[in-house]
Amino acid sequence: MPLVTLSEILKPANAQGYAVGSYDVFNLEMASAVIQAAEENRSPVILAYVEVFDTLFPMEAFAAALRDYAQKASVPVCIHLDHATNLAVIERALKAGFTGIMIDASDKAFEENIRITSQVVELSHALGISVEAELGHVAGNEGMYTDDSSVYTEVSQAREFMDRTGVDALAVSVGTVHGVYKSTPVLSFDRCAEIKAETDGLPLVLHGGSGLSDEDFKKIIASGINKVNIFTDLTLAAIRTLREADLTGKTPYFGLSMQVKDAIRLAAIAKMSQFGCIGMAP
Repeated sequence: MPLVTLSEILKPANAQGYAVGSYDVFNLEMASAVIQAAEENRSPVILAYVEVFDTLFPMEAFAAALRDYAQKASVPVCIHLDHATNLAVIERALKAGFTGIMIDASDKAFEENIRITSQVVELSHALGISVEAELGHVAGNEGMYTDDSSVYTEVSQAREFMDRTGVDALAVSVGTVHGVYKSTPVLSFDRCAEIKAETDGLPLVLHGGSGLSDEDFKKIIASGINKVNIFTDLTLAAIRTLREADLTGKTPYFGLSMQVKDAIRLAAIAKMSQFGCIGMAP
């Protein structure tokens, strides 16, 4: 199946009320595990790459491998650049064949966020590539939940941001954080639903989705979320497998790698079940 853009994956999700997982992957075991999970469960899927991964697996080489996986897959696959803050990195990703770009200028003032996002939209749309942006701010990898409404996405700004930038999807801050939660998050389902209505049904994105309950996912997706970013749950599955593995040398590295891949595959399947995207691939 040919590669698809972010918009092509999110349009049916938006219309039918489910979410698609966007899985940050930094090696081929992770990528192939997620693809296998998607194919086994007939789910569309997004493979995401973060700039920091460049130090482990250079973007251009990894993108070539991901594109090959995607083109041979039997389900729709989008190759997405996650949390990009640097225009030079975005230009590299576009040349490398990514089919989705996330520009994250959420730490900037509203007008500066609009200016930067608009520039990326113009550059990407000229090549037929979809763009995700972030409004409000999802806290970083410290995993510390804080009920600080000052970082939440302002409903009153969402429509203006969409109209002035032309983004294809919007990541919103409604109470999640990146990383492992150290206290129970309180999601603002009403705020999410209000943003959805204010933006006339624009696909919304949830970052910091690892560790949420089934009920939380069900309610936040019903409130308008169509894409959920997942990274921590995959890495925790891998680490747990290695901790439980035979590290005496009796199991070869290849065998350990296969065990890790299978653990990641199962973790991805669990997320697909939560998101309601199983069986949604054409």
